Amino acid sequence: METPPGTQPVVRVGRAPWVVAGAVLVVATAILLDPHVELGFQPAFLPTFFTLVIASDVLTCLVLVEHYRNGGDARVLALSWAYLWSTIVVCVHSMVFPGVWSETGLLGAVPSSAPWLWTAWHVGLPVLLGLALAPWPRRLEGRLADPTGRRRALLVSWGVVAGLAALVCVACTAWAGSLPVIIDAGDYSVLTDTYGPWIAGANLLALAAASLGVLRRRSPGLERWALVALLASACDTSLVLLAHSRFTTGWYGARLMAVTAALVVLMSMLLAVARLHRQVAGYAHRLREQNVALHEAQRVRDRVLAVVSHDMRSPLTALHGYQQLLADGELGELSEDARDLARRSEAISRRLTLMTEDLVVAGSKAPVSLVPAALALPDELVVLAQGFPGLDLRVDCPAGLRVWADPLRLQQVLANLVGNAQKYGAEPVVLAASPDPGRGPGAVRITVGDAGAGVPPRFLPRLFEPYARAEGTGVHGTGLGLSVVRDLVERHGGSVAYEPGDRLFVVRLPGPPEVAQPADNPDTSSATLST
Repeated sequence: METPPGTQPVVRVGRAPWVVAGAVLVVATAILLDPHVELGFQPAFLPTFFTLVIASDVLTCLVLVEHYRNGGDARVLALSWAYLWSTIVVCVHSMVFPGVWSETGLLGAVPSSAPWLWTAWHVGLPVLLGLALAPWPRRLEGRLADPTGRRRALLVSWGVVAGLAALVCVACTAWAGSLPVIIDAGDYSVLTDTYGPWIAGANLLALAAASLGVLRRRSPGLERWALVALLASACDTSLVLLAHSRFTTGWYGARLMAVTAALVVLMSMLLAVARLHRQVAGYAHRLREQNVALHEAQRVRDRVLAVVSHDMRSPLTALHGYQQLLADGELGELSEDARDLARRSEAISRRLTLMTEDLVVAGSKAPVSLVPAALALPDELVVLAQGFPGLDLRVDCPAGLRVWADPLRLQQVLANLVGNAQKYGAEPVVLAASPDPGRGPGAVRITVGDAGAGVPPRFLPRLFEPYARAEGTGVHGTGLGLSVVRDLVERHGGSVAYEPGDRLFVVRLPGPPEVAQPADNPDTSSATLST
């Protein structure tokens, strides 16, 4: 049951269709070596034969139609036309054939009814199979494959095929008296000599067109099996035409080929379903194993987060406090070099604290709790800059600018953006803040940029996704920083974006709800800090 890759699972059949096709040719050739041996009339044979063919054709029609409705190729619909035709014609053929349901047949049959219906069967089936497998104009294939018009295409095409089949059946029964006699008292001479070349020609033409289409498209699976069915139908026609009479080895061999033509597509689809079931069962087993592994990984992650949030937070807080005491001279006077080292150590411990907070935010299922306050933004930026000793970081912020934010989370956001610029960009790194009146009263705009090449365009759609990292940078990281930034900024009611033209990360945050930002005037000063 084949459809293009990416839409439905593809079942590979390998060389099996060609092996079956070879077996069909070998059996047909063996029968043709002596097709005239009389085997006699077997009363149960014909009812069994017709029942098997009709049941197979009906099931094949239903499976093909369901396959087409569920997104199968347009050629699946065309294959269903062939088996719909066969179903209708063979049903009527079984009713008029002498000795199946009555001695002389039903539906007012005359001796020519059964031969003409056989002709309609063995011309219509191969021609429709050949049409389904032959090369098509792209426009026709696209129209039949259109998802919005599948129901209409199915109903209209089936109505046309069923109507034509019904018309042929009426002509071969109600109007059979006006048709030429092609079998007289079991003699096939007229059928073989007069009409046989035309019937055989139609079969060969259909077989050639179908083979060309299947080989040109390198069709897998279902179309190959349909080609085998067409070959079996052609062998059926050849054996009947060369048998010259009923109930011979050729005549019974032809019925064997007819059953093969009826069954092969159905059996191939059932086997495909069985293979798909095995594949799905295998996928389900692997998914169960992956689910267990994911649960275990989640358990380990929760344990790590518990360690980070409790066992690491406390000592880091204590360490930061001790370093601050040292830097401030509370534990005794230090030399200038020692005090500088203490300040650097304090900045590094602050950054380590922010990194642990990143892990907590990224792994937490519950929303991050915020304790917002009206913050003096210049002071916050100075504190941030102290955490990046040795970096040419230029801070530009008007004096008196305030922002409504959680101080710890604001430091997290800015430390991640500046850290990214330090790792992936080039110095100097510029951290600027300004009022953003276009976003509402008191809104603040914070930008982080650097002298590097910026974010690769192909990576922009995934820039703020968790664990996403641009390839080819040569820089190691977790890929969590920008996703944490986005989550924290949105929790503050703000937004974050990257502007490729200016190569800037832009954070917009609300100001204190009760205080408007000061308007620009000559008294407003600006602080610039380089560390």
